Amino acid sequence: MRKLTALAILAAFLAPAAAWAQELDLKGSGWVNAKDLSLDRLKGKVVVVFFFEEECPRCLAGIPGRNALRKSYADKPVVFIGINSGTSKSAVEEYAKSNKMEWPIWVDEQRETEKPFGFKISLQNIYQWYVMDPEGKLHNAPFEEAALRADIDRYLATAKMTFDGITIPDKLKPLARDLELGQYDPYLPELAALAAKSPKDIQSAAQAMYEKLKPLAETGLEKAKALESAGKKYLAYVEFSKVAAWFRRTDYEKTATAALASLKKDKEVQEEIAAKAMLDQARSLLSSSKKSDKESASVLLGMVQKKYPGTEAGKEAAKLASK
Repeated sequence: MRKLTALAILAAFLAPAAAWAQELDLKGSGWVNAKDLSLDRLKGKVVVVFFFEEECPRCLAGIPGRNALRKSYADKPVVFIGINSGTSKSAVEEYAKSNKMEWPIWVDEQRETEKPFGFKISLQNIYQWYVMDPEGKLHNAPFEEAALRADIDRYLATAKMTFDGITIPDKLKPLARDLELGQYDPYLPELAALAAKSPKDIQSAAQAMYEKLKPLAETGLEKAKALESAGKKYLAYVEFSKVAAWFRRTDYEKTATAALASLKKDKEVQEEIAAKAMLDQARSLLSSSKKSDKESASVLLGMVQKKYPGTEAGKEAAKLASK
């Protein structure tokens, strides 16, 4: 356990503002308190980004206030995410649970997400704030809540909700919120089912909501077909897979699944799939606090590089192994 001294507290608040970064590229082992959040699917909304040091007492004391801040924007196109670096996923899960932190947290054990910003979150630099505007551009944000709210409200002027203009029944509001966050699997198939068959007071709203999201399938299929025609078969496979997962039990899924069956026969696609599965396993082991798991992860990363050197996963494994 790291000790926070009085000197460290002073240094943390005298630290210079974080370097501005063009983009936020989430790399790590995944989410705590959320599933499948994607920055690409949050374009058009305001995203508040909080890099934090979990052992800072001031950070702990501020959790109730940050939870309240998030709730105050619950019905607006604002998303709050925390990023924790250098700590195992299991430790972050325990931290969120024991301290009742409700924000989605991205776990960045290897500091891959943090590095481009030019700072290191630690007991000497306990947290940094950013706001991503509706166009996807990042801006440094102030630490004080009143000033942070002013920034959020300023960017809200051009932000949009996916379901603007639709009167959503109370029964559909939790589902609508998950979909607003871009969590299409498993919630979009649930919406499609309600749009096809449900009580009248629910069905009409579900149908209107589903119409807003149908273009995801149509543009996804078009993109996948274009990638396949250009010879980028694995990227096409990824796009078809999204449509198949997001639009289960619909005609869109049938179209995507038929295309996937053909692509799976391609050797390049098979190697990419196998390499990604090994890389995902290695990332999972890297997120563990156990020394034996980290050693196993190192072995797996070496295997991915040796067996699948030309794949995207092989290249990513090489980067991870060099850290």
